Amino acid sequence: MQRCISSLSFSDPLGEKIRAAAEAGFHGIEIFREDIIGFDGTPDEIGALARASGIAITSLQSLRDWEASPADRADWCTKQVERFIDLAARLGAPLLVVCANTRADTLPDPARAAADLARLADMAATRGLKIGYEALASSTQVRTYAQAWDIVQRAARPNLGLVINAIHTFAADAGLAALAEVDMSRVFLVHLADAPTTRIDPRLMTESFRLLPGQGNLPVAELHAGLITRGYAGPMSMEIFNDQLRALEPALIARDAMRSFDLLDDRLAAEGGAHSAVERLAFIEFACRGQDAADLAALLGAMGFAKSHSKGGLTAYSQGDITLVLNSAEKGLAHSVYLMQGLSVAAIGLAISDTAPLARLAESGAAAEGHDLPLIRGPGGSAFYLLDRPLAETGFFHRELPPLAKTAAVGSLTHIDHFAQALVPNLFLSALLFYRAIFDFRSESQRDVLDPHGTVHSRVVANDTGTVRLSLNSSLSAGTSTQRFLEKAGYAAWHHFAFATPDVFAYAATLPGEYVLKMPPNYYDDLYLRFDLPADLVERMRALNILYDRDGAGEYFQLYTRSLNGLFFEVVQRNGYTGLGAPNAGVRMLAQSREYEAAHALDMF
Repeated sequence: MQRCISSLSFSDPLGEKIRAAAEAGFHGIEIFREDIIGFDGTPDEIGALARASGIAITSLQSLRDWEASPADRADWCTKQVERFIDLAARLGAPLLVVCANTRADTLPDPARAAADLARLADMAATRGLKIGYEALASSTQVRTYAQAWDIVQRAARPNLGLVINAIHTFAADAGLAALAEVDMSRVFLVHLADAPTTRIDPRLMTESFRLLPGQGNLPVAELHAGLITRGYAGPMSMEIFNDQLRALEPALIARDAMRSFDLLDDRLAAEGGAHSAVERLAFIEFACRGQDAADLAALLGAMGFAKSHSKGGLTAYSQGDITLVLNSAEKGLAHSVYLMQGLSVAAIGLAISDTAPLARLAESGAAAEGHDLPLIRGPGGSAFYLLDRPLAETGFFHRELPPLAKTAAVGSLTHIDHFAQALVPNLFLSALLFYRAIFDFRSESQRDVLDPHGTVHSRVVANDTGTVRLSLNSSLSAGTSTQRFLEKAGYAAWHHFAFATPDVFAYAATLPGEYVLKMPPNYYDDLYLRFDLPADLVERMRALNILYDRDGAGEYFQLYTRSLNGLFFEVVQRNGYTGLGAPNAGVRMLAQSREYEAAHALDMF
């Protein structure tokens, strides 16, 4: 299969798009005529630039509103075709894409459309070109690839074939069953894209809301697999029309598009479904120093953590299956992170069942930090260390963190339940693709959480078993808690870790009040409107600042700590409950906003 990308998937001048696609490893790039307008050179020079960059031109996009036109447009249609064919030849594009007519005056006559396309194919053949006919969900007459295939068969020209477009297929509810009737040797090109949903206007979805496969919720992987298993071996092209994605640098767009191809190929190769190799969080490493380190250590001690290992600038705190490493060394990755943003999470260690699939993506941990662990760079500058054995058996702990005299943890925390990462808006979709393609996490639908100062967009990704769950959060509003945190921590922006306990009430009773985030009193009165709860239970929650939620599987109790440089912890009791307490996220943000505004009241004048 040839991996390709369309030029309109990028912003920036055409030359930069071609170079970015070539450097990312694409075999080909589709050139849209809109990009030719701003190119400082002739169409012939575009072809020369592509060849010099080591990438082929896959097609010229697109001849539109042409076939089955009324007789009064015949002369113009003929001239237009001649000019498009000439342009394709000058570019060195072997294929001209023809999109199904969207004009209201298109004739409802498949035989006429076939005759027009046959004539076009004959004209193109004299220049050695192929014609690819593409159905559009917004077309007046030809909305599905099955209809387009019928017209291609009627035209009966060897250089006329089908272009199958994923986003238009799903927008038109065309389904995949009709693929069995299509001769794969007559499919000349496949356009791939995803979307959040098909429950919006087809034109709006196809023109403005396209995503890379893996960023949306459409069955693009099934279409991809169906084509490959039926023998399709031609070019597949990412064709993404989305202003948010196009705001990224061309190199990042190209990298994410290649990552999306990898994800599709991995899904196809996985028998019985893909499986995430990530088993759990092995450790969390904090960059800290001086008073920041003292404040964090005091909070961890109050939460029941005990020192378990220490050497030089590294100190580990443990409780249950949780290991937290405080790094105040004056070199390495954590040192760099601290210099940029102060107290924050420098890296996360992931326990992996098999590091081999990720080895090609990892760099030497020794070069970055001295932890002697493979390291993967993630979104927003985040870093992940990979462990294929228990933490205590790694060279990292053997050499760098010898155990202290045994001190028992005094809390009842058992493991890391979930965690959260804040992302600048234009990295939100890129991060989603990273976790799906690199770690094979599953994703849930996006939720919007109301912060007192705006909206926070949130999406949960998780491994197969749910032992690793991560909430990705982003906001366009400057005053939200997520955006305030990003102002401090634009590098590795993990801001929230939730620890599990079997009894949150007993745990809360041991946590000093100065470390607890105070909830709005009216929250507890509101609980009576949402749930039929005993009054004494609600009053216990009120006294301890515990929040509550319920789903069809069970109950959920939550307790939050106050923030340190925007970083905070959560303690949860999960009684069968399957979610992450999303209905209470807005309440937590309100409480944090009130605390922040009280602390910075003088800054507002």
